[in-house]
Formats: sequence, C-alpha cells, structure tokens
Amino acid sequence: MDHATLYMMGFYLLPLAVVSIVSAWARGHRPIVALALVLTSVALIGFVAFDRPEGMYPVTQVPELTTYVVGRIIAQF
Repeated sequence: MDHATLYMMGFYLLPLAVVSIVSAWARGHRPIVALALVLTSVALIGFVAFDRPEGMYPVTQVPELTTYVVGRIIAQF
C-alpha cells in the first residue's frame, strides 16, 4: 500500500477509537478494543512519518488525500 492509504487508515481509526473508549467507559468495561485501535492508528501514522521521505502529511491535506484514496478504491471496481 502507498503512504497516503496507510495514513488515511490511521487517521480515520482514531475517531473509532474514541467512540470505543467512550462506549467501554459507559458500560464499565476495559477498553481493550479501543487500545488496539489506538495502537494500530499510531503505528500506521508513525510508519508513514518515518518511511515517507517528506515526513508526515499535514492535516490540511486530509480532504485531498481522502478523495485520492476513495478514488483509488472506486477504481478497483
């Protein structure tokens, strides 16, 4: 996978982790799935930051990257 796809996967897993944390907290459970989501997200974003020669993508490019990644997914069909 290219860096843009990995970055976007990590970027969009973070809100899911927050929802999972709140859900686990509301039910009185340990947030194990939320921890896995946070670790996966941080690992994906960190990999892109260290492996990409230009460094991490700026947050201002998220809409453009989202369009790029969605376009690539649609092109696969």
